[in-house]
Order: sequence, then structure tokens, then C-alpha cells
Amino acid sequence: MKDHGPPPPFPSADPRFQAARAHFDAGEFFEAHEVWESLWHALAGAPAEGRERTGGDRRFVQGLIQLAVSFEHWRRGNPRGARGQWEKAHEKLVACASPRDGVDVAGLLAEADAFYAAADLPNAEAAQRANAWTAPVAGEYPRIPRG
Repeated sequence: MKDHGPPPPFPSADPRFQAARAHFDAGEFFEAHEVWESLWHALAGAPAEGRERTGGDRRFVQGLIQLAVSFEHWRRGNPRGARGQWEKAHEKLVACASPRDGVDVAGLLAEADAFYAAADLPNAEAAQRANAWTAPVAGEYPRIPRG
């Protein structure tokens, strides 16, 4: 098993958190997911009370990972995958306090929801099923609002 180092006292205390955030804000969603995933693994060594509970540290970071993956799916032309990861991310992030670790979680959820509403995710999925949908060439993805 890969060593991910000792768990931080809280997610944003770890340099990986800010590095992943910078990747996310630059639209580098795959890279953000990779860095946050390393932090998520490190958090497995944290005390049990904050590890897996709803709104806990690992769930918070996992929600950020899933949000990054949802945008990566969207960019790669997979709206069905984007929706699935967005739903998982939403479930985890909505349970978190806002602000949390310097993130306006409520604002991030609102921006992601507005993004997918503007993208008309249900129609994109229908077009994908009909093999008639292509990934958008470019777009403004949400950034992580400070909180």
C-alpha cells in the first residue's frame, strides 16, 4: 500500500488540500482528484470520530473528489458519468458545514448546480444515449469559493 503520510489535524492544514484546490480552480479536474485522493487516503489514519461520519473530514474531501470527477466526465463527453458523480458529491457536501476549511461549501454547491442546470444535464444524457452528444469545446467551470 502506498504511504500517504500522517493525517493532518484538518484537511486544509495539509498542503495537498491547497494544491488540489489550485488544480480545480485552473480547470485541471483530473489532477485535483488525484491530489485530493492522496489526502483522502491520509485521512484514513485520523481519529475515528471525524473520519467517516456524515460531514466528517474524509466525506468532505471525498465530495470534492467526486465533484472534480464529475466535471472531468462532463469535459470528456460523458454526461451520465458527470451526473452520477455530481449526485454523490452533492450528497456528501450538502452535509458539511459552510464555510468549511476555507471553502464556501454552500456557494460551491450553488455554482455547480447552476453549471449543470445551464448545461441542461438531462437533455445531454438523452443525447448521449442516442449517440448524438459531443463534449463542449470550452466552458466556464465553477471555482471553489472562499469561505
